[in-house]
Amino acid sequence: MQREYQRVHQHVKVYEVFARKARPEPLRQIGSVVAPDADLAAAYARATYDEERWVEMKIVPKEAITTLWAPGEEVAE
Repeated sequence: MQREYQRVHQHVKVYEVFARKARPEPLRQIGSVVAPDADLAAAYARATYDEERWVEMKIVPKEAITTLWAPGEEVAE
């Protein structure tokens, strides 16, 4: 039996979370959070990924990320 889940809020978005431990390092994706707005997404990201000493953390709505190619796909030339 497959279980169906409903979101508490209908207008939630997925936000990808990026961070770095030192200024010279590039940002890297460390996970994602689901929230109805960017303010809550930032709070969720801090609370969820605070186990490291990040010097910078950013969130980006997943829908704003453009995929150029995915694993296993041919790169268009």
